[in-house]
Amino acid sequence: MIHNFCRYGLLPVLLLSLCFPLLFPFSSWSAPAAAYADRKAPLPILGDYAGELREPHPRQDGIRHVDTVRTIRKLKELGVNSYLYLVWHAPTDWDDLRREFLPAAQKAGIDVWVYLVPPSEARSKSSEPFGTDYIAWFRAIGRLSQSYGNLKGVVMDDFNHNYSFFSPEYVAKMRSAGRKMNPELKFYPQIYYTGIKPDLIKPYRSLIDGVIMTYRDGKYRNTQRTRELDEQIEQAAGILRKEQLPLVLMVHASKLSATPSNPSVRYIQTSMRIGLDHMRKGNLQGLITYVLQKEWFPERKDRSAHSGFGYGSLFVPPGNHPSPGGWGEWQQPIVPDGSGKYTLDFYHLSVYPWRLRNGQYVKQVLIDGQVVWERDVHQDLTQRWKRAHIHLTPHLKGKKEAVLSLRLYRKQKGPTSWFYTGFDQLQPTGFQLANPGFEKPEGWTYRSNHPAVIGETLIFDPQRRLRVYLTTMMMYTLYRFHHQVNSYGGEAMKKEAGQLFTAIVEGRNQQALHRLNRLLERLNDHTSLDQDQRQQLQKMGKKLDHLLSVNP
Repeated sequence: MIHNFCRYGLLPVLLLSLCFPLLFPFSSWSAPAAAYADRKAPLPILGDYAGELREPHPRQDGIRHVDTVRTIRKLKELGVNSYLYLVWHAPTDWDDLRREFLPAAQKAGIDVWVYLVPPSEARSKSSEPFGTDYIAWFRAIGRLSQSYGNLKGVVMDDFNHNYSFFSPEYVAKMRSAGRKMNPELKFYPQIYYTGIKPDLIKPYRSLIDGVIMTYRDGKYRNTQRTRELDEQIEQAAGILRKEQLPLVLMVHASKLSATPSNPSVRYIQTSMRIGLDHMRKGNLQGLITYVLQKEWFPERKDRSAHSGFGYGSLFVPPGNHPSPGGWGEWQQPIVPDGSGKYTLDFYHLSVYPWRLRNGQYVKQVLIDGQVVWERDVHQDLTQRWKRAHIHLTPHLKGKKEAVLSLRLYRKQKGPTSWFYTGFDQLQPTGFQLANPGFEKPEGWTYRSNHPAVIGETLIFDPQRRLRVYLTTMMMYTLYRFHHQVNSYGGEAMKKEAGQLFTAIVEGRNQQALHRLNRLLERLNDHTSLDQDQRQQLQKMGKKLDHLLSVNP
């Protein structure tokens, strides 16, 4: 832990803040980049959504308002050129936007999009002051954009979950109200992959200007797997390309509801790398982080292991569930020591909502595929670790080797509901286990007969927020640097920049450092660049060098 704190501690970021005061202007984006290397191609959206900082103390109205100064400073440090401002957390958000945030963002060169919640999220709390009167919202936003050219448009959350409300006729009225004030005002609905289908998009083609797709693994709603992201981007981009609509990807940087924990740094790194690669290919016209945290402290709610930092999680997301007989498990081979006395002590956990019923799912321990212990997921209090003790002598006596499995098993039909289970602190007698406390990813193998059961070794990372922040800064700096080299540099520099881009996208940061040093050497010898262009590229290159060094 001392090593990790030194590696990811606050000192590198403080140094970055001191050494890299925002060194380059921001560009706006208004249309898909047809040819990435085109000198005239604008910089795509490098964005962030919500995660705004609040003032430390309430004002006279008793509300902690948006801390505009600190939020803008963080956005500039990250390299963001577009910010999706959520009007929802406090009744003063709209006034904070109009009076403080928009003028500050305009001065900083940051475009702003107003992000609204739909009726499905407005039952207990709606956006103020217009609530679910979205015609009034568009009219007010259009009027405000007359004074601030950096106010680009409106984003509607969970659009495809609210089609019954947002009929094409109603959306046409929304759009008309906004465009009467500003003909350039844009509307991007946020739609999940499962809602990006030709028959769903076509009725709205003339009413929207693009789509924001938030990735959460399609019908198996989670922020743990990225294996479908490439294919989903390609398919969604293909559908929207036929309608000449741009696609922007949103990546979860904070917790998705009804999941075991915040997404890991590795998950965010992988998602952003895939997103950047598709931006370079022209499949995406932007990348946005979802609730990127801008203050760094341990997220203690994620430290839910019984002991240490890690445990073996088995998670069933909302929606699509396995049929009876479906399972997922952690397993590893074991070698009995021949003593003839074998036991296993361990701790197990269940976290579930009220909808889960008795008898639907059970936790099991198996030896060579035979159940030796079973307990209903619903039998124990939620969020409480329970200790179990098993006598394994009858199941291991005389065996030279065996396979131990920790399984989640669907036993009966019932209402669909998310939940997750966990195993931790295994203490064997008469045999040994590798990684018995799930404190590292190694030792256990995950297996499943259905994709709706998701296994992950969940290891609490006290530096997660900081590492995600640094990762985002590095990815956005890379894209800006690559974009600038392709705009100003010669063919040799462009080739080197492409190799640098590929190395980082593939996670080969040490090779990327080598490529970057070669590119900076070429930059010094590049005579066609004027002084400002050279200095701009050098500063971005040095910033990228530092970021690669603290994110090895």
